[in-house]
Amino acid sequence: MESFGETPKVIGTKQTLKAVKEGKATVVVLAEDTEDSIKEKIVTACQEASVPIESYESKIALGQDSGIERGAAVIALLK
Repeated sequence: MESFGETPKVIGTKQTLKAVKEGKATVVVLAEDTEDSIKEKIVTACQEASVPIESYESKIALGQDSGIERGAAVIALLK
């Protein structure tokens, strides 16, 4: 497990998509148990912007390791 607590990032689908489209994301971390419709949006945006995607075990674990007290489907690590 990795901790993203101090790493510059955005959390959530809307903020991640915005960061990817604006060229601010270096990598996107996507929880394996994220809904398929959200996964499709994230994967498409990342492919178009050539941003790598890493998989994470679950939304709960990703949220905790990002420093929030709830689940997170996706985060983007920023430049």
